[in-house]
Amino acid sequence: MAIKRVQVYDMDGTLVCSLHRYRTIDNVRIDLQHWRDNSHLAMGDSLLPLAEQYKRDLQDEETFVIIATARVMGTADWQFVRDVLGMPDYFISRKPDDSRSGGLLKIKGLQKFFNLKPFANAEVTFYEDNVQYLKAVCDHFKIRGVYVPSAQGH
Repeated sequence: MAIKRVQVYDMDGTLVCSLHRYRTIDNVRIDLQHWRDNSHLAMGDSLLPLAEQYKRDLQDEETFVIIATARVMGTADWQFVRDVLGMPDYFISRKPDDSRSGGLLKIKGLQKFFNLKPFANAEVTFYEDNVQYLKAVCDHFKIRGVYVPSAQGH
């Protein structure tokens, strides 16, 4: 079956609320060390309203679902995705030693899809709570973006 839609979802603040282990530095940028020190608490994350649409998209044979997150995935993170959120068709995440911006990380992870024939005519939508990442990805690929307001979009 042909792929008609590609739905790309950010994870934190878009599909998943992980505020219980999130804090910022100077209310401007995420405290990554605090985040990584508390990654074992991922099973305490909860689903946000957009997760219902995400789960419907997973069931649609004409839709290819991608999660593109700047999160470094650990054991508890993968357990949450498998057991609570549901595994997408493809997953883009940060490697532990990767310090690129989240926007560049997502652009590089998505690049290969938009050059493949099955994706040539697909309608692509990117859901993101970080306005800089949203703009970078959507401007780069000329795709539709949906801003998802959240307290985690730093």
